[in-house]
Amino acid sequence: MAADQVTRLSRTGAPIVGLEPSCLLTLKDEYAALLPGDPRVKEVAARARLIPELLTEAVDDGSLPLGDALRGRDILLHGHCHEKAVTGTTATRELLSRIPGARVTELDAGCCGMAGSFGFEAEHYDLSMKIGALRLFPAIAASAPDTLLAATGVSCRQQIAHGAGRAARHPVELIHWAAGLP
Repeated sequence: MAADQVTRLSRTGAPIVGLEPSCLLTLKDEYAALLPGDPRVKEVAARARLIPELLTEAVDDGSLPLGDALRGRDILLHGHCHEKAVTGTTATRELLSRIPGARVTELDAGCCGMAGSFGFEAEHYDLSMKIGALRLFPAIAASAPDTLLAATGVSCRQQIAHGAGRAARHPVELIHWAAGLP
């Protein structure tokens, strides 16, 4: 989407919502460097929101009721590095904590090692796996096999699959299940 389109949308008062932290947080964090001095930057940054923020509001105001589908389940959350650095993972953790009866633990596992496409590059693959093996992969291996894994970044989810042999879901997928949506 072109900068002028984003600006026009932001003037409507509608939030600019993103699922992938790197994509959305570029608008909050890096947009100013791309367009220095542009007055539209602050307007766009102020409207840019990660989807967990909006979904938490919807759960809290009753417009998104969550059921018992995940009651009793353990959920391990791995936050995306860009998310952790710019906004923190509070919104994502808060969203997952709204799932009735689920137990949410945020991993203190550092970086997954993927760093966007870095880990897919042949010359960096081994290093990316070593980074994931420092803390993330062992933390996942120590969890019960039925523990649900949540990761906000697509590259994080891919790295978890490659390095830990387990599927991680975006937190929105877990909310979808908890809401009993088709």
